[in-house]
Amino acid sequence: MSAGKKEPQGKEGVIFGRWGVNSGVLHPPNHAMRNRAFTLIELLVVIAIIGILAAIAMPAYQSVQEKAHGVQEANNLKQIGIGVTAFLGDNSDSMFTTASTTGSNSWQSQIGPNGSTNYVSDWHTFLSPFDHRGYTSSLPANVSFGMNTYVLSSTNNSATSFPHPSALCLVAPNAILQPATSRNLVFSGNSSSNTIVAPGTGVAGEMSYNSIINVLYQDGHVGTVKTDINDFNSQTFNPNTTGQSEFWQPLAQ
Repeated sequence: MSAGKKEPQGKEGVIFGRWGVNSGVLHPPNHAMRNRAFTLIELLVVIAIIGILAAIAMPAYQSVQEKAHGVQEANNLKQIGIGVTAFLGDNSDSMFTTASTTGSNSWQSQIGPNGSTNYVSDWHTFLSPFDHRGYTSSLPANVSFGMNTYVLSSTNNSATSFPHPSALCLVAPNAILQPATSRNLVFSGNSSSNTIVAPGTGVAGEMSYNSIINVLYQDGHVGTVKTDINDFNSQTFNPNTTGQSEFWQPLAQ
């Protein structure tokens, strides 16, 4: 206590300092009680900060998720490629044709789980992580990947006769955007009939805002192609010196 300054006293002569005394019980001052609770404004500020942080983190999360889906899809295509190679080895390198894949005897059924060959042992492999239809345990199974329609309709089905196997699209996701101006991917294939990909059908990419697609090439490697370039969905995509598309046309010279 400083000299010359007296603390206030109660009726009973009890000294009051920073804490009041009532019948010997200490009571904190009112401002200390107020500091124990959040005000409505403080709560709103906290909620706003959480919302801002979530908005910042969401694109990063979506990017990581897209990359994970892309890697899984590429792995699935790689397994399909291994299955096709094994099928060709057992069938004198004769590629699937429109005639040999009629009705339920689709190309995917011939290499998929069918109780005998099982070149690809699980229908999960034929499903893209971007396909929201999901896996079905009963047939027909959902199929997200289509075979190049020009491979199926080729006049020469000998796989060894295709001159540009590293440039030829064999299998790719058959997703389209529906409606065309949206980013809503729609898959429609199943195991009961041939699922195909073809130029002019609006083949859509699945990654980087629908601009990139995974592709299984005839030589077995998997790569990515940009679908937002003008001629991807035309027969002139990736042409050779004569203007034939090495990407779509199996016999382009």
